[in-house]
Amino acid sequence: MNDINKKGLSSTLLCCLIWGLLPLYWALLNQVSSFSVLAHRIIWSGIWMFLLVVITSRQQLRIDIHYLRTNLTQLGLLLLAAVLISINWFTYIWAVTNQHVLDTSLGYYINPLVNVLLGIIIYKETLLWPQKLSIAIALLGIAMMTYELGTLPIVSIVLALSFGLYGAVKKRLTIHPFSSIAFEAWLVTPIALWYVLTVDTTSWSFIENITLTGLLLVGSGLTTSVPLILFSYGARLLPLNVLGFLQYLSPTMGFFLAIFYFGENFGTTQLIAFGCIWVALILFSLSNQITTRINLKQ
Repeated sequence: MNDINKKGLSSTLLCCLIWGLLPLYWALLNQVSSFSVLAHRIIWSGIWMFLLVVITSRQQLRIDIHYLRTNLTQLGLLLLAAVLISINWFTYIWAVTNQHVLDTSLGYYINPLVNVLLGIIIYKETLLWPQKLSIAIALLGIAMMTYELGTLPIVSIVLALSFGLYGAVKKRLTIHPFSSIAFEAWLVTPIALWYVLTVDTTSWSFIENITLTGLLLVGSGLTTSVPLILFSYGARLLPLNVLGFLQYLSPTMGFFLAIFYFGENFGTTQLIAFGCIWVALILFSLSNQITTRINLKQ
């Protein structure tokens, strides 16, 4: 493995570790409403990204701003991406602070399969029979879980769909990744500011009094922007199969934190659902590897 791949592997691993440990971070903010945490996350990530972009990519930012002025479709896609990632962030924060960490893990395990479904719907991609079977097994697991619990795993589905759609939108964006992340925060910052200045003003007191909660709210911008930057960097340097494998690290960490740290219930119903998802992911990954090897030989 050359130096570039080592850097890509290191940055992606660090990104996945941060994402995997985020439940511990958000749990420290359970005294603040989920909407306020989301608002601060947007505001402070926008500020941190502004500093980063100005320091490292000022010229690229000018180019991207000029491009967006002449391409309203790209601006619309950026706004859609900002809305989707905000929905994803809020759902994740709410889930952690309301003891649904296991649901977040299930959601991010489902996400790769949601990406496949979106590829079929949006890009008219075709699948081999093992890939179709893997999706059917995953859907069976969700259906059985829904039947046993009497309700859909809404948190898991919202997380998987919002992040899957976010990824699909990002594929259509042609501006620099750093600029994209920054604009996504900046576009919804006015709404976030309006919320914390008019609807829920109590969260500012934590910052004004320099409390631990205030520092955590300010730091939420870093916990958002840093992993996204690391992932963007790693994604450019690593093969897709390695990148896809590493993405399972975060939900796996969330899975173990949910059971052994947060003490959430993991009974037969959850075991069946997770078992189906795991089998589906293994089957899908193996079929991808076989397809890749066949293509290389040809």
